[in-house]
Amino acid sequence: MLSITGLIEAVQGLGYIGAFLSGFLGSSSLFIALFPSYLVVPVLATQLNPFAVGVLAGLGAGIGQFLHYYIGLGGRAVIPKKYKSHIDEWTTKWKGRLDKYGLLLIFAFAATPMTPDDVLWISLGVIKYPKGKALAAAIAGKIVLNLVYAYAGFYGWGMMQNWV
Repeated sequence: MLSITGLIEAVQGLGYIGAFLSGFLGSSSLFIALFPSYLVVPVLATQLNPFAVGVLAGLGAGIGQFLHYYIGLGGRAVIPKKYKSHIDEWTTKWKGRLDKYGLLLIFAFAATPMTPDDVLWISLGVIKYPKGKALAAAIAGKIVLNLVYAYAGFYGWGMMQNWV
């Protein structure tokens, strides 16, 4: 069984590609994070440029999270026709709000670590929210979040080592 330490060491050996993979693997799993990017990104930032680590991990996380959009999009195929009309009605009813606040909502969910991003992304796929806008907002939010992780590691790793 691979330990967290072994996992971190494996990703550290990949350098900046490891930062991207860390973000991607941390966000692409459905409902349960199977990869501790919130641990790997701060560690990588102690050895590499923290800005580059945060941006690359955020880019990977945004793309990884975006995969859930396609679960929702594909889920439309299994939704009974009688419910599809309700979804279309709801989308039409909320279109103005989604046009006005959708990007902000996606950004906010992406930039906070404890929000149910998967539920949001599946819903966006079901209602066929514009992919490009959604992806841009997700990447921006994930970059902000991963920059926080990276700079927390860069400036706080010494303090954490003293406590341990």
